[in-house]
Amino acid sequence: MSRPQSQYCVFAHVAAMLERTGLSWWLAMFGLEIYFDDSGTDGRTPVAVAACYVSSKEQWDRFVNNWDRVLTDEGFDVFHMAEFVAKPEAGHKPFCDWDTNKKLRVYSKLASILNTRIQKGFAFAIPKHSFDAYALKEFKEEYAKDHYSWAVKRILGLLAEWRKQSNITAPMQYVFDHGSLAEPQLKAIWEECKINAQAERKYGIVPDGVMFQDKKVFKPLQAADILAWQMQNHMRRTVLIGKDPDDARFRHPGFQVLLENNLTQAAFNTDDQLRATFAKMNEHKRQTGKWPWEATD
Repeated sequence: MSRPQSQYCVFAHVAAMLERTGLSWWLAMFGLEIYFDDSGTDGRTPVAVAACYVSSKEQWDRFVNNWDRVLTDEGFDVFHMAEFVAKPEAGHKPFCDWDTNKKLRVYSKLASILNTRIQKGFAFAIPKHSFDAYALKEFKEEYAKDHYSWAVKRILGLLAEWRKQSNITAPMQYVFDHGSLAEPQLKAIWEECKINAQAERKYGIVPDGVMFQDKKVFKPLQAADILAWQMQNHMRRTVLIGKDPDDARFRHPGFQVLLENNLTQAAFNTDDQLRATFAKMNEHKRQTGKWPWEATD
């Protein structure tokens, strides 16, 4: 008896992804895969960042092949941006032993792979102190309880706009870094999505379409780690010292190269923007009797 075509496609997709990771556990696979990472979810960092990259299964396959070649040629097992840029005395092997020329060469290779293989990127950054100062009590109780939860929801909004503009209706595989300090917030957001009738259409979120995995094995998570770190660094170089984050003159070359193909949408909240945003929410409530997040499609 022949297997239904839809069932065959699912199993073929799973087999291809399992081959990519070299592991033998079950994964729910889709035509588009989105990999998330965060920065600033610890209590010491002044900015909360959510960042992600989206691409097709085929392009992620090629991404992993390209990435593995760099790992082999340059002599490292996993790329973690914070360790890569740390001072040599921090002792993060093998990066602490590399000179500037090698670091520039490796980063250039990885950025080139990223820019070649991604379909779209999204990143959102929020200064924590400003959020804490202006966020409404009702907003935190009913919509986003903290900075990172809101950053993720803002990215979901950007994703929804992109899917609509691109006529994308298919579900997507969401992959997050297992062990992240933000894992509880992410799981709470996904519980909300399970009861949201619009989640599949707007965000491509379906049951079993969300997973938490090791970035050493699921290498596209390492790409999202780079974007998240660069967003954090850019906020420190601009918003936190009163400079315009949208002024390209203030971008570090390592961040600029991630934006040069115009595929990544990076957004930053300033103190003034956050103050104005929550003031508008209050005005919306006064005029309509409802909070903005209570609006339905």
